[in-house]
Amino acid sequence: MEKEELLNELYTKMDAGEISREEIAARFGLSTISLPRMQNAIEEKTDSHFTVTKMLYVLGAGIVLIGILIFMAQLWDDMGTFGHIAITLGLGLLLAASGSILLKQTRDTKVGQVFHAIGGFLIPGGVIVALVDFDVESAWAIAVAFTVVFAFYVLLMLVHRSVVLTLFAIANGTAAIYLICNALLDPILSSSALEIVFQYLTMALGLSYLALSRSFVGGYNEKLISSLYFLGITGLLAAAFYRVLDSTFWEFLYFFIVAGGLFLSIYMKSRIILIMSTIFLITHIFYITSEYFADSLGWPVVLVILGFVFIGLGYISVTINNKYIKGQE
Repeated sequence: MEKEELLNELYTKMDAGEISREEIAARFGLSTISLPRMQNAIEEKTDSHFTVTKMLYVLGAGIVLIGILIFMAQLWDDMGTFGHIAITLGLGLLLAASGSILLKQTRDTKVGQVFHAIGGFLIPGGVIVALVDFDVESAWAIAVAFTVVFAFYVLLMLVHRSVVLTLFAIANGTAAIYLICNALLDPILSSSALEIVFQYLTMALGLSYLALSRSFVGGYNEKLISSLYFLGITGLLAAAFYRVLDSTFWEFLYFFIVAGGLFLSIYMKSRIILIMSTIFLITHIFYITSEYFADSLGWPVVLVILGFVFIGLGYISVTINNKYIKGQE
């Protein structure tokens, strides 16, 4: 077996979770510092080798989805309830079953993940179609349905240890949390109060995404870390900024929240968290100055000062990136 094939096989087993970093480190006497470098080297070889294949997979999956949608649009009115469910939920489950079989038989090709990706879009849509066609409008019924879909993908994720299945488990789990919260609180809260609850819930989910990303380090879900960093910090800071619009207390508190994001970027060695925290800090400073100084004669002076503040923030961001993050992600 050639060196290239050995590296590809090693990467596949690491990606599948069959071999851990610690086992490789113990076998070859690698330090915790050199091991990530070794994995990066393996990933660079395999990624460059399969770039065209991955592109074709994505393109093919997109074309299949578009074709299914066009087909449904053309025949939707003539299919009836069971036809609607069969072409959405039924087809999605069939593709998921095919994907599971392919993941077991031909894991190296990753074609099973493509089938699961297509099915992952059809199954939640099929659930909604089934509820609508059977005139099920209960908030609890919708919440329970998405909870079942979430449990379904968690089970598949545990069986196949595939990053695509983890992605759909997180997406459907997030939807289930919002729907359960809505079913619980909508009958007893006003729309404005429920909106505030959702803002706090989004902050909590943002923090949970950041925490979840840490558990993925060194595992088969490591490719999701950057996406979870982005979604987590953006959800947290965006939801908190909505509270700023309604509360003087939050105008003050938000500075500490963004400062926490900057500190978190150093702790997690994440450029994404650093960039998003800086963007929201700049947005907040601009909001505060426009809120309290826009109608005063000192507004032009404030703008000049604000410009220098932004320059300073840019310098600080670059310094943090170069000193604490660059080369360590």
